[in-house]
Amino acid sequence: MKKKTMQAIFVLLFIFGFVAGFAIPWDIRDVTKKVLKPEIFDVPKKLGQLDMQTDYFRYTVLAGTDTGSIELIRLDDKIPAHLHPKENHFVYVYKGRAKGAVGSVTAEVGAGQLVAIPAGVPHSFERIGDSPVEIILFSTPPFVAGDTVFLDKK
Repeated sequence: MKKKTMQAIFVLLFIFGFVAGFAIPWDIRDVTKKVLKPEIFDVPKKLGQLDMQTDYFRYTVLAGTDTGSIELIRLDDKIPAHLHPKENHFVYVYKGRAKGAVGSVTAEVGAGQLVAIPAGVPHSFERIGDSPVEIILFSTPPFVAGDTVFLDKK
């Protein structure tokens, strides 16, 4: 191949790479913006430090990345029927008892049980007894309280 032809090919490849580099969205290129770091969580202590609140429960975020999050939640009464269009949830009951409905499945759940809730499936929880229900919520993608779609009135 002639020198000028090789230079032209090199210039075209360089321009193509430069343009393609700007065409890729920044949030895809920057995969390290929220990195999960090794950490040990003292769950009972963190449950005493819940720093956020919705209309139905208090919670705190233990860890979060672009692909998922872990929250601690204390349910004092009930969470009415709702769904999360994009979030899959895995609810680990740490303490207390609740009556839960997920899609067509209704059951009483207690400490040590795990409930899987696929994205877009209606679900609700109601405390049983006087003790609050404390749960560990694993969400993917990350939990966003404002993305909840309530199906019942308050």
